[in-house]
Amino acid sequence: MSPITDTEAWDMVLDLATDDDDVVRVGARGGWSFAVEYGLGDGGERLADASRNGVEVVHLNPSVDHPPAMFSYARDGVDVCRFGIGEEVWRWGDQPDLLLPELVAAGVLHPDGEYARPDSESYRDRDRHTLALIETRFGLSLPRDEVENERLPAFIIG
Repeated sequence: MSPITDTEAWDMVLDLATDDDDVVRVGARGGWSFAVEYGLGDGGERLADASRNGVEVVHLNPSVDHPPAMFSYARDGVDVCRFGIGEEVWRWGDQPDLLLPELVAAGVLHPDGEYARPDSESYRDRDRHTLALIETRFGLSLPRDEVENERLPAFIIG
């Protein structure tokens, strides 16, 4: 399939008219490979398998239809750490507290794991702190404009 944009990927998902097939666009940036999944997808359920043999996988599911956005990290076949963005107090995985020092340093949580952000803060501002620390911790850099508008190789997965 020819490389496509974000809009073309969504159009293709709508044309597929099935819950069984999704579209994935792939690329590389800053030493990481990335995949953008379109459709119902279950990429987050495949992280341990994708991370075998020393591979690291960072997964962010924006969950626009059913918040919160979810962060997941797997390494070497192990589901290391997961939590909801804005629900960082509930963490799970083999090392649920892996990012606790960064969450504390960013002012998201207190050292005891409880919320540190003011209740009056908007969720968007609150979420930016967590997303920024994930980006910094893992050295991620995916400029939104490039991901949405650049033509990237695409695949249909089922």
